[in-house]
Amino acid sequence: MTKIVLFLIGCALVLTAFALVWPLVAPLYAQLQVFCVQPLLGSELRATVDSEGIAVYRDEKFLTRQEFLSFGGLGLTLALWLMTPGFSWKRRILWTALGLIILFFWHVLGLWVLIAFIQALEVKRAGGLMTLLYSIIAIGDWVMPVVLWGAVLLSYRFWGSGAAP
Repeated sequence: MTKIVLFLIGCALVLTAFALVWPLVAPLYAQLQVFCVQPLLGSELRATVDSEGIAVYRDEKFLTRQEFLSFGGLGLTLALWLMTPGFSWKRRILWTALGLIILFFWHVLGLWVLIAFIQALEVKRAGGLMTLLYSIIAIGDWVMPVVLWGAVLLSYRFWGSGAAP
Protein backbone atom coordinates (compact mmCIF):
# COMPACT_ATOMS: atom_id res chain seq x y z
CA MET A 1 0.00 0.00 0.00
CA THR A 2 2.88 2.38 0.76
CA LYS A 3 4.33 2.00 -2.76
CA ILE A 4 1.00 2.98 -4.30
CA VAL A 5 0.71 6.06 -2.09
CA LEU A 6 4.30 7.09 -2.86
CA PHE A 7 3.66 6.50 -6.57
CA LEU A 8 0.55 8.71 -6.51
CA ILE A 9 2.29 11.44 -4.51
CA GLY A 10 5.26 11.30 -6.91
CA CYS A 11 2.92 11.53 -9.91
CA ALA A 12 1.19 14.55 -8.36
CA LEU A 13 4.55 16.25 -7.80
CA VAL A 14 5.73 15.55 -11.36
CA LEU A 15 2.43 16.86 -12.77
CA THR A 16 2.71 19.99 -10.62
CA ALA A 17 6.27 20.60 -11.82
CA PHE A 18 5.13 20.00 -15.41
CA ALA A 19 2.29 22.51 -14.99
CA LEU A 20 4.76 25.13 -13.75
CA VAL A 21 7.26 24.58 -16.58
CA TRP A 22 4.78 23.95 -19.41
CA PRO A 23 3.99 27.63 -20.18
CA LEU A 24 7.69 28.14 -20.92
CA VAL A 25 8.14 24.97 -22.97
CA ALA A 26 4.81 24.89 -24.85
CA PRO A 27 5.71 27.45 -27.56
CA LEU A 28 8.94 25.59 -28.39
CA TYR A 29 7.13 22.24 -28.48
CA ALA A 30 4.46 23.71 -30.76
CA GLN A 31 7.10 25.28 -33.02
CA LEU A 32 8.77 21.88 -33.41
CA GLN A 33 5.42 20.38 -34.44
CA VAL A 34 4.86 23.16 -36.98
CA PHE A 35 8.34 22.51 -38.38
CA CYS A 36 7.46 18.82 -38.84
CA VAL A 37 3.96 19.26 -40.26
CA GLN A 38 4.57 22.25 -42.59
CA PRO A 39 6.16 20.14 -45.38
CA LEU A 40 3.01 17.97 -45.39
CA LEU A 41 0.74 20.96 -46.00
CA GLY A 42 -0.06 22.49 -49.34
CA SER A 43 1.54 25.78 -50.34
CA GLU A 44 -1.65 27.70 -49.55
CA LEU A 45 -1.71 26.47 -45.92
CA ARG A 46 0.41 27.99 -43.17
CA ALA A 47 0.73 26.86 -39.55
CA THR A 48 2.03 29.35 -36.97
CA VAL A 49 2.46 29.42 -33.20
CA ASP A 50 0.60 32.14 -31.33
CA SER A 51 -0.18 32.77 -27.66
CA GLU A 52 -2.91 30.10 -27.54
CA GLY A 53 -1.42 27.29 -29.60
CA ILE A 54 -0.90 26.36 -33.23
CA ALA A 55 -3.02 28.39 -35.64
CA VAL A 56 -3.60 27.24 -39.21
CA TYR A 57 -4.40 29.64 -42.04
CA ARG A 58 -5.29 29.26 -45.70
CA ASP A 59 -3.71 32.34 -47.22
CA GLU A 60 -4.96 34.92 -44.65
CA LYS A 61 -8.15 33.07 -43.61
CA PHE A 62 -8.03 31.43 -40.16
CA LEU A 63 -8.99 27.74 -40.33
CA THR A 64 -8.37 26.15 -36.94
CA ARG A 65 -6.24 26.12 -33.80
CA GLN A 66 -4.72 23.33 -31.73
CA GLU A 67 -4.42 24.69 -28.20
CA PHE A 68 -1.44 24.15 -25.92
CA LEU A 69 -3.74 22.42 -23.42
CA SER A 70 -4.29 19.56 -25.86
CA PHE A 71 -0.76 18.31 -25.16
CA GLY A 72 -1.57 17.25 -21.59
CA GLY A 73 -0.53 13.66 -22.21
CA LEU A 74 3.09 14.81 -21.99
CA GLY A 75 2.74 15.50 -18.27
CA LEU A 76 1.04 12.16 -17.75
CA THR A 77 3.86 10.40 -19.62
CA LEU A 78 6.47 12.08 -17.44
CA ALA A 79 4.60 11.25 -14.24
CA LEU A 80 3.96 7.58 -15.06
CA TRP A 81 7.47 6.75 -16.22
CA LEU A 82 9.48 8.77 -13.73
CA MET A 83 7.53 7.49 -10.73
CA THR A 84 7.25 3.80 -11.68
CA PRO A 85 8.61 1.79 -8.75
CA GLY A 86 10.94 -1.11 -9.47
CA PHE A 87 12.77 0.42 -12.44
CA SER A 88 16.27 1.84 -12.17
CA TRP A 89 16.56 5.57 -12.87
CA LYS A 90 18.40 4.82 -16.12
CA ARG A 91 15.51 2.64 -17.28
CA ARG A 92 12.93 5.23 -16.17
CA ILE A 93 14.69 7.97 -18.14
CA LEU A 94 15.01 5.77 -21.25
CA TRP A 95 11.33 4.80 -21.15
CA THR A 96 10.34 8.42 -20.49
CA ALA A 97 12.32 9.58 -23.54
CA LEU A 98 10.81 6.85 -25.71
CA GLY A 99 7.30 7.69 -24.48
CA LEU A 100 7.77 11.40 -25.18
CA ILE A 101 9.07 10.69 -28.69
CA ILE A 102 6.09 8.45 -29.47
CA LEU A 103 3.71 11.06 -28.08
CA PHE A 104 5.39 13.80 -30.13
CA PHE A 105 4.75 11.84 -33.33
CA TRP A 106 1.18 11.26 -32.13
CA HIS A 107 0.77 15.05 -31.75
CA VAL A 108 2.20 15.73 -35.21
CA LEU A 109 -0.20 13.15 -36.67
CA GLY A 110 -3.04 14.75 -34.69
CA LEU A 111 -2.23 18.21 -36.05
CA TRP A 112 -2.04 16.89 -39.60
CA VAL A 113 -5.40 15.07 -39.22
CA LEU A 114 -6.96 18.19 -37.65
CA ILE A 115 -5.92 20.23 -40.68
CA ALA A 116 -7.21 17.55 -43.07
CA PHE A 117 -10.48 17.40 -41.09
CA ILE A 118 -10.98 21.17 -41.31
CA GLN A 119 -10.21 21.15 -45.04
CA ALA A 120 -12.74 18.36 -45.57
CA LEU A 121 -15.36 20.32 -43.61
CA GLU A 122 -14.69 23.37 -45.78
CA VAL A 123 -15.53 21.48 -48.95
CA LYS A 124 -18.32 19.49 -47.28
CA ARG A 125 -16.56 16.14 -47.69
CA ALA A 126 -16.14 15.30 -44.00
CA GLY A 127 -17.70 11.95 -43.39
CA GLY A 128 -18.09 9.86 -40.29
CA LEU A 129 -14.71 8.18 -40.80
CA MET A 130 -12.82 11.49 -40.61
CA THR A 131 -14.76 12.53 -37.49
CA LEU A 132 -14.02 9.16 -35.89
CA LEU A 133 -10.32 9.40 -36.76
CA TYR A 134 -9.98 12.87 -35.27
CA SER A 135 -11.83 11.80 -32.11
CA ILE A 136 -9.51 8.81 -31.67
CA ILE A 137 -6.45 11.03 -32.00
CA ALA A 138 -7.84 13.62 -29.56
CA ILE A 139 -8.67 10.98 -26.95
CA GLY A 140 -5.42 9.16 -27.66
CA ASP A 141 -3.40 12.03 -26.20
CA TRP A 142 -4.53 10.90 -22.75
CA VAL A 143 -4.89 7.18 -23.47
CA MET A 144 -1.59 6.64 -25.32
CA PRO A 145 0.68 7.26 -22.28
CA VAL A 146 -1.32 4.82 -20.14
CA VAL A 147 -1.37 2.16 -22.88
CA LEU A 148 2.40 2.40 -23.46
CA TRP A 149 3.11 2.36 -19.73
CA GLY A 150 0.80 -0.61 -19.15
CA ALA A 151 2.23 -2.57 -22.07
CA VAL A 152 5.79 -2.15 -20.81
CA LEU A 153 4.82 -3.05 -17.25
CA LEU A 154 3.01 -6.17 -18.47
CA SER A 155 5.97 -7.22 -20.61
CA TYR A 156 8.29 -6.56 -17.66
CA ARG A 157 6.08 -8.69 -15.42
CA PHE A 158 5.79 -11.61 -17.85
CA TRP A 159 9.29 -11.59 -19.35
CA GLY A 160 11.36 -10.39 -16.43
CA SER A 161 13.81 -7.56 -16.83
CA GLY A 162 13.68 -7.60 -20.64
CA ALA A 163 11.64 -4.38 -20.77
CA ALA A 164 14.61 -2.11 -21.42
CA PRO A 165 14.26 -0.05 -24.61
